[in-house]
This record gives sequence, structure tokens and C-alpha cells, in this order.
Amino acid sequence: MKDASHIIRKEVFTALNGNITLNSANVPVYNVVPSSASEPYILISSISNIIFDNIKDTYLNNIQTQVEIVTAFDTNTGGQLDANLAMNQITQRLISRNTFFDISSDNFKCISAQNDGITYITEDTETQTIYRGILTFSNLVEQLWD
Repeated sequence: MKDASHIIRKEVFTALNGNITLNSANVPVYNVVPSSASEPYILISSISNIIFDNIKDTYLNNIQTQVEIVTAFDTNTGGQLDANLAMNQITQRLISRNTFFDISSDNFKCISAQNDGITYITEDTETQTIYRGILTFSNLVEQLWD
């Protein structure tokens, strides 16, 4: 039995990197946000992997991942719209009813992608208003035998 979480994160990064734009500029994608980063940016995080090992002849991974878009504006300017626009692009790239990540070269098959919810958070600081859109989604992945 293998954990496919890192494979899904790699696929998420590839799907988003260079493909999400705000105000005609690419939004950078990170697994770890560098201290030099400025908003907007996207952060990818693994949440959990439940491995079903009681199914005869196969192992199924239910992998939950979070993708967070972070935007910021000077206090009393801007708004949540940029976070909404970016999240719309993100969900279109990651959630589909019939097209999933091709991870067969890693001996896995992605069976489904499900939106588990989007949360929007607003945080006010002395100088900025920060808007976060957080997508939590799951991929059901079957381990293929070598």
C-alpha cells in the first residue's frame, strides 16, 4: 500500500502553475510561501489521506487537499472579488466530473475529484485587508499493481 498524496500535490501544482491570472498577471503557486512573496499567491497543502485497505485486490486512497488563494489590498480599498475570480479559475482546473489527473506513470489511477467546500475569510490588519479563498477537495485514487 502506497500514499499518493505527494503525487496529487504535484499534479495540482502543475495544473495551476502559470494558469491562474488576476489583472492579466500570473498568480504564483507555492507549496511553502517564501518570506519574500507578496499577494496575490496560491498555497497548496495536503490535509489527509484515508487509505481503504479492506477492499479485495486493491487499495483506494481518498486524498484531501487544500488550495488557498490569498489577495490583499490597502485598508478600505479593493475587495473580495479577486479572490472569487481566482477561485473560479482554480475550481475549473481541479474539479471535473469526467477528466482527472493522469497519474498512471506513478502506478495510480485517479477515479474522481470532488469539491468538499470553499471557505472565504477576511482579515483586517492595520494596513491591509487580506482576503482568502480556501478550496478543500478530494481525489479518490486507486493504486495500480506494478
